[in-house]
This record gives sequence, structure tokens and C-alpha cells, in this order.
Amino acid sequence: MLGVFSMNCFVRFLSFYAVVITVNSFALCRAEPQSAEQVFARANDFYKNADYKRAAQLYEELIHSGIEAEEVYFNLGNCYYKLGNTASAILNYERAHRLNPTDDDIEFNLELARRRVIDNIEPAPQVFIVRWWRILISLATPSTWGMGAVVCAWMCCLSAMLFLIVVSPRMKKILFTACIVSMLLAAVMLLFAFQQEHKTMSAIVFAPSIAVKSEPQESSKDLFVLHEGTKIDILDTDGEWCKIRILDGSVGWMRISAMRII
Repeated sequence: MLGVFSMNCFVRFLSFYAVVITVNSFALCRAEPQSAEQVFARANDFYKNADYKRAAQLYEELIHSGIEAEEVYFNLGNCYYKLGNTASAILNYERAHRLNPTDDDIEFNLELARRRVIDNIEPAPQVFIVRWWRILISLATPSTWGMGAVVCAWMCCLSAMLFLIVVSPRMKKILFTACIVSMLLAAVMLLFAFQQEHKTMSAIVFAPSIAVKSEPQESSKDLFVLHEGTKIDILDTDGEWCKIRILDGSVGWMRISAMRII
């Protein structure tokens, strides 16, 4: 994969190709996976030759065609980082991070891009348990948690069936314990999947500078000012306005046109 620093492009390329095959098998005709692969390869070549603008155009083309892969978002973020477009770089790094929350390269480059943002907002203090709970949920995507829940459910069923067959008291005790543990893990993973799927929608500020209002109207009071690249949480909508929250817990209203949804 291409990056701000050295990365394994060949491995990322193979991973991207697998995603293309999967997406196109449901949505596109048989001739298109190769075309998407070629576009990705051309974009990578442009990046290697420091033609970041043309590379970004091709990565955007892939996204607009329906391809949603962490490799595309990550490489597009790298292009915008090189071009000095901090807001677009952060947006695409965040989208890549959403698809693969455990990738160290994505996390590292995202942090680099965040250092360019003017707003230095200190996060509001959180209870220790709440903070670790959110970190644990973010370790995987909703589909990954869901898959884990299915595996645990099957293990629970298998343990229950074997419990009815075996006659050894010791084995029955082990299988009963395995059944209960598997059932609990399945429930927890389903909860994680649900919370990850329905977590608060986030966005990136794209306006160079914008005043956050006390109400969803231009004539209302200015509460604070945000700059491009700042990440915000969307709490509510009212026509062309969104109620937003920033890391320190401050809340206000901003026009939808001044942000891009992650």
C-alpha cells in the first residue's frame, strides 16, 4: 500500500483485488473487475511518480463507481495529504479506519493529518469503564462482531448437543460450561455489533473557518469557531442544519454544506 512512509503496496494490491471481485460479483458485470483493478494499478503508478492529483482522480473514480475498500480510501487520503488538502485527507483516512479499525498504517497517517488541524480540542473526561468499553467496541467492524457472534452461537449449539450425548460427568460439566460461555460471548458480540452499527454519525469540517451557532439559523448567537479538518459528531438535523458535538462536549448548530459525512 502506498503511504506517507514506506508500506507494502503489493500486499495491499492483492487485498484490494479480492474486494473488487467480491463487490462486482453482486453489483457489476464480469468484465468490470479487471477494469477496476487496472484503474487501481494506474492510480498507484501515478502516486509513485508523484502525480498525486491524477492519482486522486482515479481513486475518486473507483469510489464513485461503487468500490468501497480501505486500500482506496487510504491511498486517496495519502494523495490529499501530499497535496496539502488536510480535510480531504482526514475524511478518507477516517473512512478507511471505519472499514479496518485495527490497521496501524491508517491510524498512524490519520494522526499525522490531525496534527495539521488548527483546532486543538481536548477530549472531555470519560469514566474509565466507558472509555475502555468504546475502545473495545471499535476494535472490529459490525460485520466482524456479527460473524464472531454466529461462530459462538454454533459452538453453544454443538456443546449443548454433545452434552446430551456424552455420559461422563466430567465431560458434561466441561460441555455445560462451554455452552454457557459461548452463549454469553455470542450475546456480547451481538451487542458490540449493534452499538458499532448504530453509533453516532460523524463528519469532517470542510469550511476553512465556520462559526457554530446556538440555534439552526444564521441570526443566532455564535458559540465557537471550527476550522477545516476538525472531526464532529452529528446529533440531530433540522433542514439545512445539523446539531453537532465536538470532543470537549461542546454542542451547537452548523450548516450541512460545511461538512462531509464520514
